[in-house]
Amino acid sequence: MKCGVPQGSILGPLLSLLYINDLPECLKNTRPRLFADDTNLTASSHSITDIEIAVNSDLENLRNWLMANKLSLNVAKTEFMFIGSPQMIRNSSNSQPNI
Repeated sequence: MKCGVPQGSILGPLLSLLYINDLPECLKNTRPRLFADDTNLTASSHSITDIEIAVNSDLENLRNWLMANKLSLNVAKTEFMFIGSPQMIRNSSNSQPNI
């Protein structure tokens, strides 16, 4: 193994946390929530355009961080969703983000 954390080892969880400790520092527009090997990015705004810009910017920052740390994003497990009142989502459904 050239890099990463050995899966199933006793020190694995601690080493993993140390390995991703600086991930939140690369994100400027979203709020990260890290739990074990899962990461959630949250952005909020009254405008879908603003959310799109914030998320896309931090996804680019995340891509650069992943490449620098020789990691990859599991696209099959990656999703995005809008959370809001039915009225707000309905009013913004005409402009879908390009995420």
